[in-house]
Amino acid sequence: MARDASDEANRAKSLFVANMSHELRTPLNAIIGYSEMLIEDAADQAQHETILDLKKIRLAGKHLLDLINDILDLSKIEAGKMDIHLEMFAISDLIDEVTSTVQPIVTKNGNTLKVTMADDVGMMHSDLTKIRQSLLNLLSNAGKFTKNGTVWLQADCETVARRDWITFRIGDTGIGMAPEHLEKLFKEFVQADTSTTRKYGGTGLGLAITRRFCRMLGGDVVVASTVGQGSTFTLRLPKDASNVESPMTPSLSALPPLRQ
Repeated sequence: MARDASDEANRAKSLFVANMSHELRTPLNAIIGYSEMLIEDAADQAQHETILDLKKIRLAGKHLLDLINDILDLSKIEAGKMDIHLEMFAISDLIDEVTSTVQPIVTKNGNTLKVTMADDVGMMHSDLTKIRQSLLNLLSNAGKFTKNGTVWLQADCETVARRDWITFRIGDTGIGMAPEHLEKLFKEFVQADTSTTRKYGGTGLGLAITRRFCRMLGGDVVVASTVGQGSTFTLRLPKDASNVESPMTPSLSALPPLRQ
């Protein structure tokens, strides 16, 4: 009885947060939209100092909107309201879109982005939006925690237990993590340590959401990391996610090392 009551309370909490997040997004979108309109007006009138202030407003609004979207995603998952939308898409197109989006984040810290993709990756039947967001979360983190180094993305196709799997590896030469920090890495609202939060910011939701998405699609994500040498996240998903009620995910720890 106590467990049922606790589960019901958690569902109610998640539903409330999801509804509240929707309500918060509406005024935030208005703030962002009006700030962009005012930036255009200020540019026409050559009001350069005003433009800088308005851009700060827009940037803060977008940052807050990103945080709310993360909370909304997590709340939907916990409330069982997150749906899977399957579609066919070319993996090469996905990688092109993701890398072009994340390139400014990577180069901001003086990093080089390297992409390698096997010739046989082809098409994928899965939730494009969730995979795109997962890759962006991982690549953005790699770019944020690496300075004057290298960030890479590798995509391969493998057949395990008569099933085709797509493996994405996202690696970096950044700050890395100690073994004791890896255990809590995918927990909600948690980062590797408090000093990381103070220095780099963030809520710790991105990786938790990424793992939730991967498991919803029948796969998983794991990480290997060494302090001062960087991290490698390995994300493996079935090429066809049509039947993932009882996914048979192979051992990610046995994957071959990332080719740099």
